[in-house]
Amino acid sequence: MTTRYTLGLFANMYPAFEGDYRGSFISQMVRDLEFRNITVKKAVKTSSSVTGYIPFFWDSLRLARDEELDLIQAEYIPHSSIIPAFTKRNDVPLVLKFHGDDARIFPFRNRINMMLTRSMISRASHIITASEEMRQIIIGLGSSSSQVTAIHTGVDTDFFVPRARENSREELQIKSDELIFLFAGRLHPSKGIGEIIEVALLCPQATFVFLGPGKIPVHPKNCSFMGIKNHEDVRTWLNASDCLILPTHTEAIPTSVMEAFSCGIPAITSNIGGCPEIVDDMETGLLVPPRDVPALRDAVLWMAENPGKRRAMGERARKEVLRRFDHNTLTDKLVRVHRMLIDRK
Repeated sequence: MTTRYTLGLFANMYPAFEGDYRGSFISQMVRDLEFRNITVKKAVKTSSSVTGYIPFFWDSLRLARDEELDLIQAEYIPHSSIIPAFTKRNDVPLVLKFHGDDARIFPFRNRINMMLTRSMISRASHIITASEEMRQIIIGLGSSSSQVTAIHTGVDTDFFVPRARENSREELQIKSDELIFLFAGRLHPSKGIGEIIEVALLCPQATFVFLGPGKIPVHPKNCSFMGIKNHEDVRTWLNASDCLILPTHTEAIPTSVMEAFSCGIPAITSNIGGCPEIVDDMETGLLVPPRDVPALRDAVLWMAENPGKRRAMGERARKEVLRRFDHNTLTDKLVRVHRMLIDRK
């Protein structure tokens, strides 16, 4: 079995700087692979501008024909997979990795998108999805079940660890008795930002803190927008908070929830996509319907009124993420898929 290999990575979203949320889980995967002495050559788009596709596609053309590649993996389909699918060497296996909307929404928008997605699937040697729910979608689009594996990037459970709440709050200059619900991610309507704002108006006794890039909406006084934070700051905020809140409209398995669980705090999130695969309702967090402000308000109030049960949820969440979502375990699973494809050539 091959122990070392060279991977060609194609991704149309990749962080441009520390704290950039765009494709941050892909950069984590690259670090994990390189730690295992696997060479990763990248063609990535670090700009959020459409014009960033020009250098990205040019780099993709060059990388797809690289003679040193043993394997190609494209992140986000079809944007990152079109060029390698049609221009790569015939002897190089192609892995497609679906992350969320590229499987759950894009193919179903119109017939052209469906044809393009199915064309990519037909050219793939293997397909990886971020959740089991997405795996079933891809199988429904025509892939065989043996060709699709659900593997999330996971979370660094040695970095995101529970720390003394009092020390984290002292570092951030937060009152010890303040009830904090934390959002970490892009400030985009699809993440349920509008619903959080509405609930904040209904729950003035709680504080809602937002970490991440995007346009700051009109908000009440109990909402604070802290902007982009590096991983160390995110970890401090998680440990200073009482609960993560992510009423997303569409999602695979959210990284922010895994990071919260790894720090020992529960989460309120939507009961869609892969979220129920990580959040066990009333055990490690609360699941609510998307776009349902009354249900989200009730979940916030439950967390506020049940501090003992909330803390117990966080303790169970830490154990669950250690068991199922540690990044080293999941990276090893990915490497086994890579080696199987290379050895089968």
